[in-house]
Amino acid sequence: MPASPMPLPESRIHPTADAAIASVESPRLRRARRVLEIGLFCLPALLISTPWGLTPFTAFALAALLMAPDQLLRGKREIGRSLRLLLALVLAVTVVVVMSKFIFDVRWREVDNRLRLLTLPFFALMVYAYRPSRRWLWAGALAGLVGAFAVAAWQVGNGVDRALGWTDNAIMFADALIALIVLAVFCRPPGELLWTTLACAIGIGAVALSGSRGIWPGLALVLVIGLLVSAGRARKLLLSLLAVLALTVIASWWIPPLAEQTRIEELRSDVDRYMEGDAASSLGERLVLLSLAGETFAEHPVTGIGVGSFGRAVRDLPQCQPPASRPGLCRLGHAHSDLPEWAATMGVPGLLAILGVYLLPLFLFARRLRELPDGRARSAALAGLVLVLVYVACGLTQSMFAHQLIASFYAVAVGTLYGFALREARDARAATERKSALA
Repeated sequence: MPASPMPLPESRIHPTADAAIASVESPRLRRARRVLEIGLFCLPALLISTPWGLTPFTAFALAALLMAPDQLLRGKREIGRSLRLLLALVLAVTVVVVMSKFIFDVRWREVDNRLRLLTLPFFALMVYAYRPSRRWLWAGALAGLVGAFAVAAWQVGNGVDRALGWTDNAIMFADALIALIVLAVFCRPPGELLWTTLACAIGIGAVALSGSRGIWPGLALVLVIGLLVSAGRARKLLLSLLAVLALTVIASWWIPPLAEQTRIEELRSDVDRYMEGDAASSLGERLVLLSLAGETFAEHPVTGIGVGSFGRAVRDLPQCQPPASRPGLCRLGHAHSDLPEWAATMGVPGLLAILGVYLLPLFLFARRLRELPDGRARSAALAGLVLVLVYVACGLTQSMFAHQLIASFYAVAVGTLYGFALREARDARAATERKSALA
């Protein structure tokens, strides 16, 4: 088994505890843990660098569950209370979404992405109960970044304007890349700084090849937080990455090929056109969608117009009426922003639901982080907190739950990191109690 990441579990702090746990663990449980660890590697490694997405992780997780189902029950008895808020959240979101589906008689496929949140508490419990090593998740993130860059470079080299990876959307590809960078930076084991930095630099290159502009603030957020919580060589390398990112953005304004690939030149053109009253551009269409979402919410504040039904409002726009229709705008089925999308389609309940989806995990991760000694610059709690912040930042310019892959990854990754965070907090409390007993 790979070396365990920090913070060290109880069994690594005291050799006697290690022997005691090994003596009571069945070979079946050890095999189930190894299977789950392989799944954790596949989770980020295959997410966007292969056409399989989350399927391998799901298969390995289910196999591990079938190999030792009783372990899940033991974990539930230990941390049942710690999952109550998450359970309440996902059940509340499910009620809001399902009620909207039945009120407006929309298809089940429109609610599917939101219902993926039901898996969040399950994966938190599974990771806590089976005690896999977090190193596998970090290693998978590095492999995923390298694989995604290889696919992106191959696509752009073969004439594709914007790298998509194995997704159908360049923005979603870039959003997933930042999520992998979060796992690589904040789940890093001790002594693995060089490989982490190289993989993150490669990941930033893949982001540039995607041509997605709305994710750059999220990427800067990751690097700035990493810089603030790190020290020594880690801080120097992260500062170098942040400087490279800043230089890339600056160079994009002056180097035509780079400006074209990162779409900075297009952004400047969009701003000029919008200032002249022309909204027929990427930026202009985003602003039209936000205005439409606000008007729709004002007209239907209680129930919205139905989950997944924003595209119907878009097609009713004057710009989408023949003969002067705008195909690009009229094909959009979401508001390109989380809060307006949920508010327009599900009213006030939807707005409260999406706020809960982001704010409650932020609160829980912050609370777990305070339980760790010195906060821990590399911890699952910090990784989870930053991952949610990245989703919030990216959700300002993209409807994250309008895409199955990125919505599913939020549920699985947040649940997984919360399970690790609960285990880390428990180990930290146990270590403190032992020190107090010995004092």
